[in-house]
Amino acid sequence: MQISHLTPINSKRLPTRDLYPNNYGPNNNYPNDYYLNEDTSSSAGSSRYLPRAVPTGLIINHCTTPGIVALTFDDGPYIYTTQLLDKLASFSPPIHATFFVNGANWVSAIDDESTPYPGILRRMLSEGHQIASHTWSHLDLTTASTAQRVEQVTKLEDVLLRVVGIKPRYIRPPYATCENGCLEDLEGMGYHVVNFDLDTKDYENDSESGIQVSVNKFNSELGSNPATDSAIVLSHDVHQWTVERLVDEMVGTVRARGFRTGTVGECLGDPESGWYA
Repeated sequence: MQISHLTPINSKRLPTRDLYPNNYGPNNNYPNDYYLNEDTSSSAGSSRYLPRAVPTGLIINHCTTPGIVALTFDDGPYIYTTQLLDKLASFSPPIHATFFVNGANWVSAIDDESTPYPGILRRMLSEGHQIASHTWSHLDLTTASTAQRVEQVTKLEDVLLRVVGIKPRYIRPPYATCENGCLEDLEGMGYHVVNFDLDTKDYENDSESGIQVSVNKFNSELGSNPATDSAIVLSHDVHQWTVERLVDEMVGTVRARGFRTGTVGECLGDPESGWYA
């Protein structure tokens, strides 16, 4: 597939093209429609550009690979995140999760080296977790302007690039809402927009007794057939009882039912090279 053969997309609004002209491929194709084929082996074929496995311009709620449960944690890092990383690493084999991080939500700034948070982010990456965007300050992107959306996304990008050396391709919009041009704006910035299909409601049940409600919800809503079922699970590393109890219960159920855990990228069939720009 040569550059000249890529079909331009003329039917979509490109509100961020002027702000991010280098994000667009040949003929103004969206940035994640194709990627450069870096495999030079004879078995790789002659295509210079290859289609990406994960689409942009829509909200993804489900895994495409059966048998995988993608545990995701929003709103951190926070004071419980180190404990969570310890716990995920203690399982055999270790659990790889996806962290949809904010820059300034429950903490003031994740790039302050006088705090644990830059080290926590680096540990996430080094231990095989996927780091994804949840915007800078958890602003509702549906009600935000294009300029505000760009600021929320790129401010976090800049900090993550400086602290961890990566820029995410994946984003979860705060409050799981992305309307009024939000999808077009995020597509223009090259993002896969991912929500979930299993909400633990841990944010409503953060107490020693209350977390059982989330445990029961997870157990009742997770499928039972790894040959056909999968899940993208919403939880939060900013809540004590998610970390202290819910995670253990979820992993126990996942493994008892024959599922394996993985990152959002893995459950969507995207190699690690596709998780970051």
